[in-house]
Amino acid sequence: MEEAAKEGIYLCFYPFLSAASKYVEESGITLDNLIHTGTFRYARSRGKERIIEAIKNGKVRKQVIISNAQAETELLSYPFARILVSCIGDERLVRRYALSEAKAAYEKLLEDSSTGSSSDTAIIYEMSEEFGIRVDFLRLPGEREQVQMPFVDYLRFTANLRDKRWKLVNRGLEKGMIKLRKPEFVRIIQEAMYERIKKDLPLDVPVDICEAINGYTGDIKKELEEKRKKFGDAGFGFDFESGSGFLVKDPSCFPPCISYILSNLKEGVNVPHGARFAVTAFLLNVGLTEDEIIEIYKNSPDFDADRTRYQVEHIAGDKGGVRYTAPACATMRTYGNCIGNDEVCEKVSHPLSYYKLKLKLKRKKEQQGKSSQKEKDEKI
Repeated sequence: MEEAAKEGIYLCFYPFLSAASKYVEESGITLDNLIHTGTFRYARSRGKERIIEAIKNGKVRKQVIISNAQAETELLSYPFARILVSCIGDERLVRRYALSEAKAAYEKLLEDSSTGSSSDTAIIYEMSEEFGIRVDFLRLPGEREQVQMPFVDYLRFTANLRDKRWKLVNRGLEKGMIKLRKPEFVRIIQEAMYERIKKDLPLDVPVDICEAINGYTGDIKKELEEKRKKFGDAGFGFDFESGSGFLVKDPSCFPPCISYILSNLKEGVNVPHGARFAVTAFLLNVGLTEDEIIEIYKNSPDFDADRTRYQVEHIAGDKGGVRYTAPACATMRTYGNCIGNDEVCEKVSHPLSYYKLKLKLKRKKEQQGKSSQKEKDEKI
């Protein structure tokens, strides 16, 4: 009984594992129980809470679990959250939710694998087996413990990691094996966790079930709407309130290259360093604050708050006194960040010039529209 309780507490932090699904299945709790009975109302509330935490914070909060009953509630809240996300059917929410769950599990795994006990290696092995990653541990005299994995597995799980340190050319390759520090390997496992969580979402949930839980989905939709009202149509993490003059934050006037990078960030794509620099400098130049820009990066799979703040502050000139300007169009093309021209691109040579001209054209069009409407009203 005690072992079962420990297992439940352990699995509630990693509810996407095969063992967690088996644990729930063997408990005898049915989908009908989870959806309709009062016994599981706390699990349903926690499931909704998981998604709202993902929307607000970009990470599902780690609960303090001290009893098996709490562990069961936390564990059951996960499948209910997946049902809620599926009933809402918003692809952007699916990605944000999956990434938020993966980040929370990554931090827990990092904690569990760094206790200094013999169980550290065991939990890494368990996760590796779960995701089909072959792994060996190397402990050389006078060196930190390293993890060794086949380069084919390495490539499989680092395809979306854009930081230079993950490139194969920057890794030691010996007899088909890649060596990594343990925290780096845990970061790779985060990618595997994200793929597992996102898999099959949105689920094909029957209409009657979605109708039965529309009170929960309604609350989540309200939160989504509030987020979008605050951050605009560009997606989670963008605050484009109206200003004046050149500092009007109007995403509809952004050049195609900047809009494309922002779209990738919104979707959780790990964009290259050059693109990050370009979009950060551009947004600083048009008047966004450092905190607003840091918020944009929260969707990134490798988001690190301290590191991101340092880089944004550096580009803003807080660290070295030099405030950077967004790269010119020629530089954007050189680094592969130009995605193609439109009619305004043909008239300018810099993203900021594009933005300024597009704003001017938009205002002119709006003014012409007002004048035209006024003339119609006068005739009437």
